[in-house]
Amino acid sequence: MNKKLDPRLQRKFLRAPLKSYCLYVDGEHVFKARVLNIAEGGILLSDLPHIPEINSLPLAIDLLHFPRLQTLTIEQLKVLNIEEFPRTIIKTKARMVRTFEGQSNVDKIFVNFIGCEFHNSSDDFKIAVFQYVETFAKNTIYLLSLFESLGNRSEQLELLRVVAHILGYDRRMKVPLLRAKVLHDYQSVESL
Repeated sequence: MNKKLDPRLQRKFLRAPLKSYCLYVDGEHVFKARVLNIAEGGILLSDLPHIPEINSLPLAIDLLHFPRLQTLTIEQLKVLNIEEFPRTIIKTKARMVRTFEGQSNVDKIFVNFIGCEFHNSSDDFKIAVFQYVETFAKNTIYLLSLFESLGNRSEQLELLRVVAHILGYDRRMKVPLLRAKVLHDYQSVESL
C-alpha cells in the first residue's frame, strides 16, 4: 500500500521546527524539556530529564514569534537577533503518543524523543500554534525562492545566508548542501 495514499499515515497538521523549551508537571515536580517541533496537533520533545508517569501532561511552551521575513529589507534582516524575538508562553495539556509499557526505568533513561498529542487545548492556544507554523512555513518558502533566484549576485547570496541563519541554518554551509537541507526540512514539514 502506498503510504502517501493511506489517510491513516497522513499528517493532519503542518509542523514547524521550534528551537525552544517547555516545562511539564509530573506530580509535584516541574521539569524542563527541549522542543524540537510543533503542530496544531502535537509536539516533539527531547532531553526529558524524567519520563512522566501520568498520561495527561500540563505543558507550558515558550513560543517564538517570527516576523514575515520577505517583508523586511536586507538591512532590517541583518540586525535581527532571534534571542530578541517576542515570545509567548502558551499552556495546554498533552498525552504521550509513545508508550513505555514493559520498559524498565533504566530503559526509559535512554529515550531521546517523546511525541505528545495536545488535548483540550483552548482556541487561543490553537491559533497561536497555527500562526507560528504558518509564518515559519512562509519564511521557509521565501528562503527556497531565494535559492531559485540566486544567480551570481553577491547581495542575493548575502540575503539568502542571512535568512537561512535566522531560520536556524548554518550560514557557512555550501549553497547546494544548504538548499538540500532546507528542501528536505520543508518536505518533512508537510509529509511523513
